[in-house]
Amino acid sequence: MESKSRVLVVGGGAIGGLLAWRLSHSTTHTVSLLCRSTYNQIKSHGIPITSLQYGNATYHPESLHRTIDDAIAHATSFDYILVTLKALPNIYDSSEVISKAVGPGTMILLFQNGIGVEEPFLKRFGKGNPVVSCVSFVSVCKENREEEGGRLGGWRLRHGGFTMVVAGFANEQHTNEDLQKLHNLFAEFQRSGGIDCSIKSDIQVYRWQKQILNGSTNPVSVLSRLSCQEMVRHKRYRRMLEDVMAEIFAVAESVIKGKLPGTNGIVDPPAAISYIEGIEAPVYTSMLEDSLNKRHMETEVILKNPIDLAEKHGVAVPHMRALYESLLKIEQAYEK
Repeated sequence: MESKSRVLVVGGGAIGGLLAWRLSHSTTHTVSLLCRSTYNQIKSHGIPITSLQYGNATYHPESLHRTIDDAIAHATSFDYILVTLKALPNIYDSSEVISKAVGPGTMILLFQNGIGVEEPFLKRFGKGNPVVSCVSFVSVCKENREEEGGRLGGWRLRHGGFTMVVAGFANEQHTNEDLQKLHNLFAEFQRSGGIDCSIKSDIQVYRWQKQILNGSTNPVSVLSRLSCQEMVRHKRYRRMLEDVMAEIFAVAESVIKGKLPGTNGIVDPPAAISYIEGIEAPVYTSMLEDSLNKRHMETEVILKNPIDLAEKHGVAVPHMRALYESLLKIEQAYEK
């Protein structure tokens, strides 16, 4: 009997929880979930999920761990490691976090937001392991739950009606075996989890496509304290979003030397605004959640790296620069 492929999902937040849940239905893959700050709730109560696409459920991971050491004590090697940690290169190195679990042949898949997230992984593992850059187009967030009497009762995942993953190899070279291995995982995501997955040779084009929404709604939501839908209904914040989106389009097209693919019909700022207006469930960004809880935000990969590329390519991005400086000041105020 052929052994099952071993998958480790590192990060128990919105994306990590959703991916682990969908792949947990597989009969050919086993899933281990590693989470730190969310470990206690998941251990005690599982992950409550409301999903327009998949229905409602409570996901109880078969294999749950708080640390990498715990995970490798349970399974000495993994075929796949899915990294869903927040990308905070100014705080910690995500590649170092997973290093003990990476063995010969382990495929590393990066489900992280922003631009330039692949670099630390390529530097540490790129010569010996396939590194895959993954872009997820999905509306999912953690939200607080209320029990009877209005008391907060932990959190749940709220997921919309659409999930798509686009991926490509970050390594300069990869083998046919690597490609087949990625196909096998994505075929299982499709079969058992109902997630639309595709492999692209120009993955950075799609990473920039997602940046249109990520790089605008995230930082603006920190200033506004509003959901994405509320921001586009507010005259001042709607204009701010449009201005930032226009800058991201300009940087993206300079970097990739062409047009973005227009995923979900997002071909310009007005189309991006219309897309947000069409999302049924309220969307609160991860940056807003981090800011409200006085946690470090993904300012480097969402704003600083694109700003650096804008400067390299001679693109003016005054709104992005202003947002970056504003978010740094907000973080500095945490300690006061």
